[in-house]
Amino acid sequence: MADLEAAGAARDNAVTEGTNKEQVRSWKRWLEYLCSVGLGNDIFLDDLCRSQRHRILGAFIQAIRAGRFSAERFSVLKAPQCRAALDNVAKTFRANDRPDPRHDDDGGLAYVLQRQLKGLENADPGPTQQYAITTGVLLTVLKSSLTHVDLAMATLLCGAFFFAMRSCEYSLVTGPRRTKIIKVGNVRFFLNKKELDHSDTRLPLADCVTIHFEFQKNDERNENVTHQRNFHPSMCPVRLWAAIVQRIRGYKNTNDDTTVNTVLLPSGKLHEIKASELLIKLRAAVSALGKDHLGFGPKDIGLHSLRSGAAMAMYLTAVPVFTIMLLGRWSSDAFLRYIRRQVQEFSKGVSGKMVENSDFYTIPEISPEDPRITGHHLNHQMRNNCGPSALSHATMPRMALFA
Repeated sequence: MADLEAAGAARDNAVTEGTNKEQVRSWKRWLEYLCSVGLGNDIFLDDLCRSQRHRILGAFIQAIRAGRFSAERFSVLKAPQCRAALDNVAKTFRANDRPDPRHDDDGGLAYVLQRQLKGLENADPGPTQQYAITTGVLLTVLKSSLTHVDLAMATLLCGAFFFAMRSCEYSLVTGPRRTKIIKVGNVRFFLNKKELDHSDTRLPLADCVTIHFEFQKNDERNENVTHQRNFHPSMCPVRLWAAIVQRIRGYKNTNDDTTVNTVLLPSGKLHEIKASELLIKLRAAVSALGKDHLGFGPKDIGLHSLRSGAAMAMYLTAVPVFTIMLLGRWSSDAFLRYIRRQVQEFSKGVSGKMVENSDFYTIPEISPEDPRITGHHLNHQMRNNCGPSALSHATMPRMALFA
């Protein structure tokens, strides 16, 4: 019995609490839909053949699409949300030892469901990407910070920028997330190859700062990312993170497990900075700089703009691709989605390079009459590999024009 309970706990730990809730919500909608079409007594569609199951699933997708089970009934859900609901229902089937209802005879997604989902995807509006912010925006956030809380949020944004952090790694976001907010103990400083204690007054003078990422969105664990100090008066990763750590360490009842988004309010209470509060600061800076200067407005950005801005900042200064991937903790070329082609400086110098070589020579293909080609009837290797009945009449030429 204990083994069964342990196995169940292990399965639960495979996904986040939020994922489990989404699966339960989708299954509840599935049951509601089945009752509406008179199939409430056959929740696993045991009495239907495979093709009939596919048709029922397709109708369920359309019900999800139309927002029939949503609080906002006027809202049309997008294709990814419909696909997620279908996948969650299939997971519940499989969790109850039933075959995946989505599959065709060949074990893949049924053709009718493929076509339907593709049609929904084609009908969806294109994705709206958040614009990449510049270091100028972050400097504006710093300069406009007047209070202790304002400065805490500004340094947190700037510090997160250098490590291309996801918002859930440095601020409190809505909904459960697998990724944990960075703790003070995860931030380490080194001077002359020796680690400094957080109580050391030389933290701002350290050679580098290293952040230890325990658990990330892509399931990567225990990764360390290091940045060297620079000589910028405001945007130096070492000084920024030293200020964050020293400030938090100065509060009462804080320790290594205190998260880096902690700030002391005027009321004397410790507060965890929310992502929504940081977004307000970021958008205020964009508004102050203006669309004429940046090319975008406050509504065009989100906290993901910080991660995109970090990728753009590295790209525009010719940082190698593998360095961008490692510093930003991108496990694939997915980081290319964060490079914004509409940035004017994106193609800087490219047109000039394109006209540097006015001509180039193309190496001609080998002539099909060249006997050196494999398979040619005069090819010596070909003749030796052939049996007595094939090309046995071929002989080596006494002379050849091919060297």
